Amino acid sequence: MITILDCYTDEPAGLGVPPYIGTYPRYVAGAVLETKNQVFYLTIDDLRKHKVQKQNKKIKEPKKTNIKIKNLSKNFNQIEQILKKTKILIIICGIHTPGKYLSALPGTIAEVSALVKDLKCFKILSGPAAHSGSGLYGGKLAAKIPQGIFDLIIPDIEFKLKELIKNNFTQDVQISPKYKDLKKIAVLGSAIVKQHPDYPNFTISEIETSRGCPRKTGCSFCTEPLKYSILERRKTEDIVEEVKALHKHGIKYFRLGKQTCFYSYGTSQEIEQLLKNCRKYAKILHIDNANPAMVTEEKTKAIVKYCTEGNVAAFGVESFDPVVVKKNNLNSTPEQAYKAVEIINKYGADKGLNGMPKFLPGINLLYGLIGETKKTHEENLAWLTRILDDNLLLRRINIRQVVAFPGTLLYRVCGNKIIKKNKRYYWSWRKEIREKIDHEMLKRLVPENIILKNIRTEIWDGNTTFGRQIGTYPLIVGIKQKLELNKFINIKVVDYMLRSVVGEMI
Repeated sequence: MITILDCYTDEPAGLGVPPYIGTYPRYVAGAVLETKNQVFYLTIDDLRKHKVQKQNKKIKEPKKTNIKIKNLSKNFNQIEQILKKTKILIIICGIHTPGKYLSALPGTIAEVSALVKDLKCFKILSGPAAHSGSGLYGGKLAAKIPQGIFDLIIPDIEFKLKELIKNNFTQDVQISPKYKDLKKIAVLGSAIVKQHPDYPNFTISEIETSRGCPRKTGCSFCTEPLKYSILERRKTEDIVEEVKALHKHGIKYFRLGKQTCFYSYGTSQEIEQLLKNCRKYAKILHIDNANPAMVTEEKTKAIVKYCTEGNVAAFGVESFDPVVVKKNNLNSTPEQAYKAVEIINKYGADKGLNGMPKFLPGINLLYGLIGETKKTHEENLAWLTRILDDNLLLRRINIRQVVAFPGTLLYRVCGNKIIKKNKRYYWSWRKEIREKIDHEMLKRLVPENIILKNIRTEIWDGNTTFGRQIGTYPLIVGIKQKLELNKFINIKVVDYMLRSVVGEMI
């Protein structure tokens, strides 16, 4: 029996942190089923809670939701039997874009190693960590994989499973991943969603459209070109077949997110065809990454037409400092980024049925890149202020410290030296953007007394309930009541925090 252990993944292209289910566990499940083997799905939360219970420790009912053990799979009640019967444990792990998650905590390499080391089965590490290591926290070098814990470390195991079974898992095999080999297993593996913690009402499936980078030379920090040196676009009909299969198993929410730039998928006609066909099976349909330099009016109009409200294009701007842009080969100039913000606002700023704008840009900023100085922050703040002053909307601004991964230009040139040099400024720089830009932007995004619909109550913190809509980068709402979790409610916005809003249930 083969068991998948999902420790959750987050990369420049791809998210698999609950309520998302990423591509890796689904593809691996499909590969296992193709070989006529039995497969089970567990989460890192399952192992965390199981370990505590085996030690006969009582888990106290905390005043705050314990997100380390919140996401229990549908198999948790039989975890002891599953682990005893498991011959092969495939561990999906790897955080390449560290973030803060409302209701889940991905496993670090160190934690995963400690949890699995005593399991009596053959242990294979796969997922992003098998390519380039992992880094849950910004501002540090990527964590190295400890020796002696994992029997094999195999990237892209979903493409290799047949050959691994033939050689009795004695060694990795050299296979170049191709989308033609993914077609069948992507559909087969869709059934595994039924074992996901948030199934059936809240699971959102991340859908892959392409791999590799469309640019000849990628950004200095990015791991995507390390994993896939050749750009390959997935066939529209294959994507739609996977979405259709997931829908058949009860999934209603989708994000076309596993790519470096959705706008680079194809022509405006090809993008419209993809979205139109996926929308047939999606109650919620969103996208993720976008290179600002590739944003056009025609493609934006197609996204607004077929996707649902609350949609966000995450712009990998990273820096508005021209010096940093050049030294790190970033994907757009400040002027290109600003123009892309204008285009998306032109077509997507109108409110949708759930109270959120139909489609907006989000901006990612990275600190710790090659060439960063105090002027970098000044440039960032100046361009964000211009966006605000020109009455353009941003759904969110992500600010984080970069993680240097082996094999990247950033790692070779400076590692985390810039991070260390400017660490004393980082938090004040971040605070200034939050106070001067984010707070005012939120007031314009969702004015006071606006109604936001279909908020899922997700966690407690004391007597406050926090919730979000289902989708890509949903706005966090705090309700000053201890409400029943995992219910959909409507709220009225009554106040603002720096990155979230306060709501009253209506």
